[in-house]
Amino acid sequence: MFSTKSYLFIVLIAVFHGCEFAPIPAASTIAQTLQLSLFLQSRTADLLSTYLSYQGSPFSDSGFSSPDLDYTGVPKAEISYTAWRQMSAENRLKENIKAYRNFTDFFLLISDDQMQLNPSKSDLLTKLNSTKTSIEGLLNNLYSIMASMGFSLPPVGSTLSSSAYTADSFTRKVRGYVVCRDYGYWMDRTVRDFQKLSTDYPITAK
Repeated sequence: MFSTKSYLFIVLIAVFHGCEFAPIPAASTIAQTLQLSLFLQSRTADLLSTYLSYQGSPFSDSGFSSPDLDYTGVPKAEISYTAWRQMSAENRLKENIKAYRNFTDFFLLISDDQMQLNPSKSDLLTKLNSTKTSIEGLLNNLYSIMASMGFSLPPVGSTLSSSAYTADSFTRKVRGYVVCRDYGYWMDRTVRDFQKLSTDYPITAK
């Protein structure tokens, strides 16, 4: 596996020798991660609607939406276009890693919540567990890209404590809604991030 300096040296040699193609670090994994992100993005609406359908009123009411509801520690995807556009590849990847590390913890918590609130709703429980597993797979891709490009991983941090397990039923329903909703927002951002990264690090370069 090449370091960034080794890659630049190889590209310079290729250029001087008239070579039309030189490998770009992590380009294939970036392309694969874009496809994975698009797939996960396509499942976010169904995850949210399934979650809401089992929580009772007002959550299960037709057309329910509450953008003002929030829960401490849930990663927020909002960012101005200028700030997003000016991010380096390293910071773009780090922000994704930090977000999905937290979502991994939150989906574990929500699965535990729903095991108590809706233990018979196997389709919901399956989707929550599947989402957590998918996030872990996405994180593995992100770690691989970071390593191959010589970037350092962001520090590990968790926003959850064990006290979250004893929250009342309404609080559990609210945070589950916020997590599923904001996970969808983050997946939209991840798709945009990897569309940008795929342009910046194409599989082939002439």
